[in-house]
Amino acid sequence: MALTLDHSIWMHTDNFRVDDWLLYENHSTIAGGGRSLIEGKLWTRDGRLVFSTTQEALIRAHKKRPSASPSPAVAK
Repeated sequence: MALTLDHSIWMHTDNFRVDDWLLYENHSTIAGGGRSLIEGKLWTRDGRLVFSTTQEALIRAHKKRPSASPSPAVAK
C-alpha cells in the first residue's frame, strides 16, 4: 500500500511541446520508517528543465496472515 502525503510541482517554463521527447528523472533522497521523499525533474530534448517535482509517500506492506495448521498426514 502506498499513499501520497504531500506533492508539489514547480513549472519553470511553459515554452515546450508535450508531443515531443521529454525525459523524466526521479530518485528517492531518503526512505525509512515507512516514509519516502521522492524528487523528480522533467527535461526537454535540448536539455531545458521544464519542471521539478517532490512527493512524500507513506508505504506499508501487507502483513501475512498465519497459515492454517498443516493437515495431519494421511496414512496410506
